[in-house]
Amino acid sequence: MKKLLSLLFITGLTLGANAQDKKFQIGLVMGTTFNWTKIQTTKIEKNGVGNEFIIGIGGNYMFNENVGLASGLQFDIGAFDLNYGSDVSTALGDVYYAYNDTRIMKYDDGKGGVQDFGTDSTAFQLLTRTYRTKYITLPVYLKFQTSMIGKFKYYGKFGARISFLGSVRMDDFGRDAKWNATSQTFSTNLPLAERTMENMKPEGLKKELAPIKAGIGIYGGAEWNFTGNTFLYMEGGFNYGVGPQLYSKSGNLADKQDAGKFSNLNLGTNPQHLIEIKLGLLF
Repeated sequence: MKKLLSLLFITGLTLGANAQDKKFQIGLVMGTTFNWTKIQTTKIEKNGVGNEFIIGIGGNYMFNENVGLASGLQFDIGAFDLNYGSDVSTALGDVYYAYNDTRIMKYDDGKGGVQDFGTDSTAFQLLTRTYRTKYITLPVYLKFQTSMIGKFKYYGKFGARISFLGSVRMDDFGRDAKWNATSQTFSTNLPLAERTMENMKPEGLKKELAPIKAGIGIYGGAEWNFTGNTFLYMEGGFNYGVGPQLYSKSGNLADKQDAGKFSNLNLGTNPQHLIEIKLGLLF
């Protein structure tokens, strides 16, 4: 984290030397998002609103006085919750996974169930999951701004926000369970024992979250020229998710079917929408 912040600061200072060219500005930015998953399946439910902390660099390249391109590079650290099971909701089913320490084992219904374990193993019935994420985000927007009105410029932006998954950890709330390799079934231990499993990490290439999430956004904001070529700006906007936030077919979670059999949890497309607020400096 410290290395990333140092790199962003040095990059901002280096590129900021070109700020005398009125067509180009660059600086530091920080902010927050409020996000929620648009659920399009009966297998999961959203659980409140998630949020992210944003820090990075942002800049503008103006084609003329009023139209330009706004972009940057952001580091997003956040969390959000989803419900996978509930005793009071009949819509949600029974979802399980096998684990070893903090590793969630791969599950493949076409290859005999739990992978990397040839025998019975410790398992967990998942009820609620908190995803703790780190993304690298590349925003690309067309910017439309007014000429200077006193010391202020006002603008609107429209374009895409593309985020690449850096890492994810899960804090899972649920119940102790067991995987039976002979019958290829999961079962919840009795008596019921509920607890939280922290810092869980899925095995395999699929990390439950899609490697890329994208949204189409519209923003509005204002820049204040408080000294020389330095501007302080604040903006806010809405991003409509256009791609899946979660893998449509889980590589680690098993869903109990009506016939008592288990299959990989299939979620379909569930994009993430967000509201973003940012404060920054341009040089």
